[in-house]
Amino acid sequence: MSTPKILIKAATPADAQDLARLNAAFNGGSDPAERLAERLADPASVEQVLLAEVDGLVVGFAALRIVPCVLYADPHGELTELFVEQAYRRLGVGRELLSCAEKIARERDVRELVILTDETNHVSRSFYAAMGYESGEVAFSKGLSGSQADLKPGRNI
Repeated sequence: MSTPKILIKAATPADAQDLARLNAAFNGGSDPAERLAERLADPASVEQVLLAEVDGLVVGFAALRIVPCVLYADPHGELTELFVEQAYRRLGVGRELLSCAEKIARERDVRELVILTDETNHVSRSFYAAMGYESGEVAFSKGLSGSQADLKPGRNI
């Protein structure tokens, strides 16, 4: 197969249907396209979604989070998601998405881009290593029940 022409673009609310389809394939995401469109339209959002198109078909996405820090001069940069449909893997789509995310992060003065992936996801770990990333810090996580709506008056922080 010849090398496809890959277009990387910023996702807009109009792309929510494609993003919902890819997110469901990626991690079983079930948020309807309408909710994704609302979040994509939020001007206060700290996460930018990039889409990869091949021959006009959306085949992958990356999500880049850049957050200013109070205690550090440089903003925190994190690639929170990266997914390419199976049929379009090993064609350079993931590389293009990651390269575009890195370019945006550099333009916004991010000095280090963090990527979290499962330690058993050997394919992703190999991909990131091939892109120059090194295994680093250990991440801890904890599920939190409830939401802001569940907080009682007087118990908020």
